[in-house]
Amino acid sequence: MNNRARWTIGILVALVIGLVVGVIIIAGDDSNDDTTSTSAPIESISTTVPQTTVQTTTQATIPTTTSQSGGTPIPGGTTTAGGSGGL
Repeated sequence: MNNRARWTIGILVALVIGLVVGVIIIAGDDSNDDTTSTSAPIESISTTVPQTTVQTTTQATIPTTTSQSGGTPIPGGTTTAGGSGGL
């Protein structure tokens, strides 16, 4: 069989299959495409959300003093790292 004849038959078969599929799609259409469609208007829905309250509490900081349980306080009130001596 000639190569050109094979291509021609292949193209004709593809066209016939395409036409058959198109006819099936058109035949399957039920034509319910009314141009005057009646639709109900959208109703607005209002809902109420209960109001919530958030109660917050604040804690105050109370300064406390601690008494030393003996010994002599550090002169100047500061400490330095790497010093010598001890308690």
